[in-house]
Amino acid sequence: MCKTLIYSPSHGIWGGGQIYIEQLCNYMNYNNVETYIITSEPKSFSCFSKKMENVLSKKRRLFSAINIAKVYKNEGFKTIILNDLSSLWLAPIFKMYGYNVISLLHLYLQKRSENLLGHSLFEYYLLKFSSIYCNTIFSVNKNNQKVFGEEKVQFIGNYVPDWFFNLVRNNEVKKYDFILIARLSKQKNIPLFLALLKNMNKILDREYTALIIGEGPEKENIENIIIKENIEKYVQIEDWVDRKKLPSIYDLGKCFVISSHHEGFATTLLEAHARGLPAIVTKSSGFCGEFVYGYDDVTGMVFEPKDLDNSDFYEKLSTLIDNYGEYKEKCLKKAKIFSEHNVLNPILQAVKK
Repeated sequence: MCKTLIYSPSHGIWGGGQIYIEQLCNYMNYNNVETYIITSEPKSFSCFSKKMENVLSKKRRLFSAINIAKVYKNEGFKTIILNDLSSLWLAPIFKMYGYNVISLLHLYLQKRSENLLGHSLFEYYLLKFSSIYCNTIFSVNKNNQKVFGEEKVQFIGNYVPDWFFNLVRNNEVKKYDFILIARLSKQKNIPLFLALLKNMNKILDREYTALIIGEGPEKENIENIIIKENIEKYVQIEDWVDRKKLPSIYDLGKCFVISSHHEGFATTLLEAHARGLPAIVTKSSGFCGEFVYGYDDVTGMVFEPKDLDNSDFYEKLSTLIDNYGEYKEKCLKKAKIFSEHNVLNPILQAVKK
């Protein structure tokens, strides 16, 4: 039996990365590999889990990892899956204790000089060094192959579950031009989208509307911007909804939005495509840009902050929205490439080796 731990150091955050490993855990157990997520918030996951202390500080994370390695090795665990860059640097510790070490990367490694949300030079090279101790590295974001080397990193992408395609579609009149579903954090750069929406309405002299679904530390700031820019009647903000209700939320829109500074391969982008929505995404949003514009059929637009000063950009975006229905089948076809089995099975096979 290949008893396996999925190590998740995050706390107080629920997003695409957490959804990903929750389903991975369930998938592994369904395929007869005893697997647990080890986390400080076990009740937030709907799968087998084990509790550890809060490890937000790097010092605490280091000493906790040593203890986890010892304790669970004695309980017969042979493999550990380190979730994302925040835990990759612990690979040498688990390797020292004899684990099969697998890294699952969502975001891609960047120097802070390339992105304000990137890593310092010390962190950057520490993570590259630590990757040497991984038996296998899987990446949700294709860009990690450039950083760590194609021979070291296997790109598997994100996935969308089958039920997302199968739920009955909402055939009501589309209520919103734009749908944005995200954790309301600085990384998601929601103010950029609000500026886009305001400019578009002004330049094209039309009333484009948006629905934003999410919660997070930037919510109050976002609400203040909406009031300050006098766009309240164009933007509606709602809290998180149960995931089973998300398909009907996507069905209300014509176009999905990712305005992030930094992404891996957003779960929400695949979900939106599974409901037939084209998307506009920032060039800085990892694989998302390549997915909509350079992967199979074109299913949206890629933009940069400087494009907000270009009237032609808004004309093209308006055309995309007016013709959203023409993208439906292309979006569905593209989303189905990244099925749950296609994406998660390579990880299962690496654990079974």
